[in-house]
Amino acid sequence: MTFVDTGILVGALLEKHPEHPQCRAALEQFTDCFTDAHALAETFATLTGFYKVPTTEAAELTLSLTVSLKVQPLPLTDYETAIREARQRGVMGGGIYDSLHATFARRKRATRIITRNPSHFAHTAPDLEILTP
Repeated sequence: MTFVDTGILVGALLEKHPEHPQCRAALEQFTDCFTDAHALAETFATLTGFYKVPTTEAAELTLSLTVSLKVQPLPLTDYETAIREARQRGVMGGGIYDSLHATFARRKRATRIITRNPSHFAHTAPDLEILTP
């Protein structure tokens, strides 16, 4: 199983993204890709905030991911685990979100994470293979 991080989702959606072809290829390379619902919110936030995509278009792009990608909600237990393990994993600040993704990926028995930010997962997912496009 392959967990897909937000940066890959954004890059795959935006044709003007500098790594668009690589992010699209990463999604197509593995047939077992999945993500969590929090990644959809992060994708929408990145599209509308950083890339200034109009809200309507960003919503359509983000929601289109649910057609081709398995997306599941995060249960409260994943939040509790990520927060509980934060100290031992050296997680602070916004790093909790990547820790949350890693917790979810682990629970779903992922063997790898595809991300554009491998350093974000170095200490939160040392047990998983971290791939970059």
